[in-house]
Amino acid sequence: MGHIRDRHPGLSVILKKNVGRSTLTTGVPVSDRFSGIQKTIDLSPFIGDHGGVRVSKSVRSAAGNFVVELTDMIKIDAQDSIYGLVEPMDVIEIRMAGDAYKTPTMPIMMRGFVSNVRRTMHMTDRGPERKVIITGLDYGKIWQILQIFWMPNAPAPANLITSFPFFSQFGVTFNIQLMSDFVGQVFDKIVNPYIVNMGDISGQADTSPLLEIQKDLQVLEGKISPWGIGAWGGSIYELLSSFGDTGAWNELFIEDREDAPYVVYRPNPFRTADSKNFVQDINEQLAPATIDISFDDVIADDLGRSDEHVANYYWVNATRFTLNYTDTIRAFAYSGAPESFYVQQYGNVDPRLYGVRKMQFDSQQGGNQESDSGNGSPDGNARQANQNGYLGWISTRRQQLIDQNKDNVVFEDGGFRLKGNENVRAGTYLRLTHGNMRSFYYVVSVTHDYKPFSSFITHAVVERGTGFIDRSQQESGVASPYWGEIAQK
Repeated sequence: MGHIRDRHPGLSVILKKNVGRSTLTTGVPVSDRFSGIQKTIDLSPFIGDHGGVRVSKSVRSAAGNFVVELTDMIKIDAQDSIYGLVEPMDVIEIRMAGDAYKTPTMPIMMRGFVSNVRRTMHMTDRGPERKVIITGLDYGKIWQILQIFWMPNAPAPANLITSFPFFSQFGVTFNIQLMSDFVGQVFDKIVNPYIVNMGDISGQADTSPLLEIQKDLQVLEGKISPWGIGAWGGSIYELLSSFGDTGAWNELFIEDREDAPYVVYRPNPFRTADSKNFVQDINEQLAPATIDISFDDVIADDLGRSDEHVANYYWVNATRFTLNYTDTIRAFAYSGAPESFYVQQYGNVDPRLYGVRKMQFDSQQGGNQESDSGNGSPDGNARQANQNGYLGWISTRRQQLIDQNKDNVVFEDGGFRLKGNENVRAGTYLRLTHGNMRSFYYVVSVTHDYKPFSSFITHAVVERGTGFIDRSQQESGVASPYWGEIAQK
């Protein structure tokens, strides 16, 4: 007789009032019955049989999102629907657990801000069914709504008299600096002061539900110049994402941890095809968590391989280098062995099989040797050092690009539908035991979908899976991957 595992999923949804309202508009006060409403409201009892909660997060997007569906019931002390008590920019805290009885406090899944609250109704054979639907974003909403733009009638117009209004207005260090240091300053001098000020405006500075965003900055290389940022315009996320060399080399996202939300800026934590090492230098103590799963945890999966992202010709442009140095000097960045940019003798990208395919990215950064913050470089030894630093930087970036992508044709991508597992987060690894194999999958995005009295499901979108790589190394017969998986199932 098979063993049946008994699960007891748990859910907590707490609303923390961040918007203090005494009037609706000039001369139109709100009802007196709102004046005694508590600052914290437990929304969990309002979810009911037909409600649910869904949270989604990706390391590739500015913000995670949540959807909370509630049964439209009266809040006794307010004598109104919960719909009347929730406002955009109120704070939501969501916790989930697959086995809630195992811990006195369920793990935090997402903290965020309400963006939209709706009240819906439709007729059923039992009569009208009403819901209150709350949607919003995690703390990534802050660096999306903070927009930088320069116009004569914009706030702080005096800053327009300088060629570097960004540094003039916010007091960020005007000098060439490591990108990680710049990210830290942006949060210390722009993002977190905004959050603190928001709590002051709501009239609850001492009891504000808002948390400052902490920093987990792991990228140790890459300098940026103030010349590219001085008159830059757009959102804070766009600023940091653009100059952070994200996507091709680094990751930048907001992650909820137990004590606070964190901004994570780290090198892409991609494993090599043999799963033994990371392609880039990753501090093992800061490496992504690995969550072990087996076929018992998998409800469904959809995995495959493709030649879509095969490349064998790799090109990296560096804006600062192009600005400061002549075509002759820049040509040296691409000199040397052809294999340093055109990979021909490697089976997984062989141009005789896949054709000549180019992969090109721009780096907004320079090497750690760069020392000049001007629009150009000084003469003499400093100029030569800067040139050599950029030559090395472009070569390093190009090699990192090759190492991350040369095995794309054998890596699997796709998704898993799992029994609800709160430990599976965007930016972690799944380690699947199947047959006598253990394969790694990098989770780039995850959605947790909780329906009380019904289901708790985790959907994980994965890349760089080693399932095919691992099964290709197995022997035939009883040791074959097929029979091993059948026996496990």
